[in-house]
Amino acid sequence: MYLIGMVLIGYIASKKIDTMDDFILGGRRFTVPALVGTILATMVGSGMLMGAVGNVYVQGAESSAFWIYIGMGIGLLTMGIWAKRIRETNAKSLAEIVSAFGTKTRLTAAIVVTIYAVALVAINIAGLRTVIVYVFSGVNISIPLATVIAAAISIAYTAMGGFYAVVWTDVAQLGIMLLGVFIIGPIVGLNLIDGGMDTVVEAYASEGMTITNPLSGGFTLAILGTILTYFLTSPGDPTMPQRALSAKTSGIARTSFIITGIIAFLMGATLLVLGGAIHVAMPGVEPKDSVLPLFIATHYPPIIKGICLAGIVAAVMSSFDSFLILATTHIMYDIGQSVNPDLKDEKIAKALPILTIIIGVIGIIIALFITSLLDYLTAVFSIVGSALVPVLVAALFFREKTSKTAAMLSIILGGGIPAILFFTVGYDVPLGDPTFMGVGAAVITLIVGSLIFKDKLTPEELEAYDKK
Repeated sequence: MYLIGMVLIGYIASKKIDTMDDFILGGRRFTVPALVGTILATMVGSGMLMGAVGNVYVQGAESSAFWIYIGMGIGLLTMGIWAKRIRETNAKSLAEIVSAFGTKTRLTAAIVVTIYAVALVAINIAGLRTVIVYVFSGVNISIPLATVIAAAISIAYTAMGGFYAVVWTDVAQLGIMLLGVFIIGPIVGLNLIDGGMDTVVEAYASEGMTITNPLSGGFTLAILGTILTYFLTSPGDPTMPQRALSAKTSGIARTSFIITGIIAFLMGATLLVLGGAIHVAMPGVEPKDSVLPLFIATHYPPIIKGICLAGIVAAVMSSFDSFLILATTHIMYDIGQSVNPDLKDEKIAKALPILTIIIGVIGIIIALFITSLLDYLTAVFSIVGSALVPVLVAALFFREKTSKTAAMLSIILGGGIPAILFFTVGYDVPLGDPTFMGVGAAVITLIVGSLIFKDKLTPEELEAYDKK
């Protein structure tokens, strides 16, 4: 029923799509309820839900999960502060915002965003596969086939209705997710345990851990690195500036991000309760990413079980569709127009649905090789945040002082350095997290490069960009 409902929303949304701007940004017509729904639904994907609950299950309050949501909340509040400037650029994408520094910078940013978006499409399909294992347990259907069917439905409604469909399916998905996981989940979990939360606290204490004090080990560089990484995911995740650009007004964009930042803090606290309850009610589950769907499938009564499993599917698909449209937009609009400035909007509009399907299929193939959701998610978030946030800040606040060459190099070094470190030495680096080195490299490159290179924007270029 849930999947059929998503297709119907996509079909209805397809009737609203007349131009490329409609497909990419939904015609910039969204108000606070729609934006709050799509922002939160996009941010809380499979890794941020199943991966985070699994981490709390294993490590309690000392896991990274709580600090992930704190970092995300701070980032969303920051987006609220920046939203007015972002919306006033009148761009269609993050890459177009930084196009103030020239076509090469726009192309470089678009390539980074595309790689990121495809990776997130794959991560969320992998999360969908984990859910499908438990949704269809005991049903005579192969897991790969069920996963492909669910992913194909998300691809279909995204290809039909573009960003307009993504936003309104996100709103529906957030409602299901909040009810099924963040509200019903802790209630059912604690009701299964004699003594409720007191028993959970005692259980973790007996194992030498805590479920109530995230600072039991002190405020470490590891915690700071986690907060920084997920702070960067909010302005640095290209889906978030896209939400600001799709708002009806800059005031609506600002209010929406502030509300979502506050809700993110509450979500982080709720996940401690949920993960802790599952730890006591259902010990010894492996792998940790399967903890939440297995708990729901095993312990929830009929109807409630269906709602909660649909909530997890919602968390996956709401991120999946957002990154799918993000990849499609940056390939056709930003990379396409950077390579071929004469590429017409009409051709882009016709190609967008086809490319959406192609990117979805590529994501399904990549998903076959992904194992740990949160580990991959953290690495990918660190890379894109380090690459894009410094140059975004430069485009919003320091356009006239920033060198075009420095802007392009900051994207390359900011993303390249943490990428190389993550896939070679991991966290065995100075300060304990490659994110610090990536952000540092990007900022230093912007500052030093702007002192060395003289290709800053001319008054005429600044005026032309502002008019656009």
